[in-house]
Amino acid sequence: MRELETDWWFLSLPEDWLVDQDDDSIVITDPDEVGVITLTSLITESERDIEAGLGELMETLGVEKSQLEATVLGDFDGYYQEFQDGDDWVREWYLGSEHCLLLVSYDCDPENKMMDRELIDDILDTLSLKG
Repeated sequence: MRELETDWWFLSLPEDWLVDQDDDSIVITDPDEVGVITLTSLITESERDIEAGLGELMETLGVEKSQLEATVLGDFDGYYQEFQDGDDWVREWYLGSEHCLLLVSYDCDPENKMMDRELIDDILDTLSLKG
C-alpha cells in the first residue's frame, strides 16, 4: 500500500491504482479501469459543526438526508448512499471533520458493482486527518 496525501487528509492505496488530480478533485482508478473513486475536498477556514456542514453540502447538492445511511470512514463521520445513475452504479459518501468536508464517489458498470466493493471500503476506511 502507498499513501495518498493532501494538505488536509491522507489515505492508503494499493500500489497499482492510478491517481490523477485537478484543481477540484482527486480521481483514483483501479488498474483494470473497472471503477473510479473521486474525492472532492471542501475546506473551511474555521472549525465548524460537522453535522451542519454536511447538511449544507447535501442541501446544495439536492440530496435528501432521509434517504442516506449514517457511516464512519476512518476519521470522518457522515452519510452514504448507492444507486444506479444511467449506465453507472454509484456509491456516494458525504463526510466531514472539523475543517474538511469530503464528497466521495465510486462509479462503475452495474455488472461490476460487487467486484471491488470490499477493497473500496477498505481503502476509504483508511481516510485520516492530518494532524
